[in-house]
Amino acid sequence: MRVALALSLTIAQGACVAAVPSAPATSGPLRVSNGGQPFAMWDGAAARTAADAKCGPKGVRSSIYDRFDRATGEWVYPGGCA
Repeated sequence: MRVALALSLTIAQGACVAAVPSAPATSGPLRVSNGGQPFAMWDGAAARTAADAKCGPKGVRSSIYDRFDRATGEWVYPGGCA
């Protein structure tokens, strides 16, 4: 009897949990160049301004994973646009 009661309470508690809203899907990482020319690694502020302009009013979703790609001269924002 106790096992059945404990099981029914566990099932009832599981039904009370609200669904956690998921983060909006992004189209993927945003890569920014300097008007077709490569940025330098120290041009991070200019790259961020260009990324914000490219994304529109909400701007870029910046994170600690933003990086400079030496091979292409682009700044990469993995979070994409906000």
